[in-house]
Amino acid sequence: MHSIQTRLFLMLTATGIALVLVATVLYQLSLERSMQDYLSERERHRVQEVSERLAEYRAGGGRWPRAEHEWHRRGPGTPPRVPRYLLVLDNQRTPIYGDFELNPDDLTLVPIQHGEQVYGWVGYPQRTAPIQDAIDRQFRAQQLRTLALTTGITLLLALLGSWLLSRYLVRPITAIASMSRQMARGDFASRLPTERRDELGALSRDINHLASSLGQAARARDRWLADISHELRTPLAILQGEIEALVDGIRPADPKRLASLHHEILHLRRLIDDLHDLALADAGTLRYQMAPLDLAELVDEQVDLFEPRFRERRIAVQRDIAAPLPMDGDATRLRQLLANLLANSAKYTDEGGQARLRLRAHVGAGNQRWLELILDDSAPGVPDEALPRLFDHLFRAETASRNRALGGSGLGLSLARRIVEAHGGTIDASASPLGGVRITVSLPASA
Repeated sequence: MHSIQTRLFLMLTATGIALVLVATVLYQLSLERSMQDYLSERERHRVQEVSERLAEYRAGGGRWPRAEHEWHRRGPGTPPRVPRYLLVLDNQRTPIYGDFELNPDDLTLVPIQHGEQVYGWVGYPQRTAPIQDAIDRQFRAQQLRTLALTTGITLLLALLGSWLLSRYLVRPITAIASMSRQMARGDFASRLPTERRDELGALSRDINHLASSLGQAARARDRWLADISHELRTPLAILQGEIEALVDGIRPADPKRLASLHHEILHLRRLIDDLHDLALADAGTLRYQMAPLDLAELVDEQVDLFEPRFRERRIAVQRDIAAPLPMDGDATRLRQLLANLLANSAKYTDEGGQARLRLRAHVGAGNQRWLELILDDSAPGVPDEALPRLFDHLFRAETASRNRALGGSGLGLSLARRIVEAHGGTIDASASPLGGVRITVSLPASA
């Protein structure tokens, strides 16, 4: 099977040879035609000169010789020299000298004329026969040799150009094919040169972008699998150890031990549920049932539910909610969003601290109405460099109290961001003036 480069080279070579041969044939035909025209024009001038000399001879009182030998006399009063291949006719169109085998009706006649007086005609045949003159044949042969040399050089240049062009066009395609095979094997580190400014250069840049995206996705997948394995292994190891201790009789199966096992099972269940919801959200298959609702009611409802947990840790909760605040959304998912935010605040805020929730409507760009929810809590805070990563999968800031030791799946804020984005809103994290973290959620209000 021939490669693309070989096929392209053969196609370009065939095209180049065809063009060169056609140009050569056309040039040769043009040369033959031009030579014939040149020789005919030269013959016409020659006959015209003979005609003018004969006209001067007759105007000077000369007569047409009666015998052929009189045409060959030289001296005063004799007719000028006339080539034998011409035919001289008198004014009655009767042949009087020259090649008498020529038919006057087939000749081109040039008048022997002086003023208004016509003394006769000089006839010559049209040039239709091949070139007979030795000088003319030599000139034509020289032109043909030059044409052959030019054709040969042009063909060599066509071959060289075809090879260079096919190599120039196919080389990036070969590189792209090689890189595609590497990507199919899971190697996303290679990159294609991108200095070309044509379609192949654009394709190379797109392939590089694809390789970079696939590489990032592969690394994220590996990190995701490692984090999930770690998160699942921890509660499973605790459950395994506790159950083995109960089976072996090392620890009694009292209500305290059973409650600890139940807590670990609930943690494992919550982790698996969050993973399931997040996987659906990442795949775009998490279902939303949008309907008109009052966000203020939902926020009040969720704060009421979480107030006991805040009181448990002696955290003062303040709410500032302007009602009603209508919007279109999925009430179940929005409750899940609020529960994740409030649970994080109740869990990670130091005992004796405070939390403050504010919900307001405002008009943004393009007169779009937005509902803005701001949740502040007190210390501990999160380093500035870690704030943008709070919404990453399984990320937990390893500060004094916002770490893995306090539990939590590390998926709540990731899922919260998916829910907010599904409603056309935004969610951000920043440092809170209370000393902890500020979570700002913006959702579009009803028109």
